[in-house]
Amino acid sequence: MSNDYQNPAFKKLLKKLQEESWQLELIISGFAIFGLFTAYDPIREAVEAAEFKRQLYPTIIMSIALISCAILIFNLLLHVVLRGLWIGTLGL
Repeated sequence: MSNDYQNPAFKKLLKKLQEESWQLELIISGFAIFGLFTAYDPIREAVEAAEFKRQLYPTIIMSIALISCAILIFNLLLHVVLRGLWIGTLGL
């Protein structure tokens, strides 16, 4: 059991998993983008509600969350596009 990592079949499986990991990476990024897009409107509405009620701390916290959500959406979309280009380039 302790020498399974030296088994050629295990090494082959590990190499295959390493080569195919980009698929899982893109799926996880896609779900994260979907979740962030889903959360964006409720956070924006919470910011507007806190501003309307003139609550300082919830407004600040929700504004930071809204900005963070927008930054994460942008970065993940850029990641998916660049990763897709990289995979396409390697595929050629």
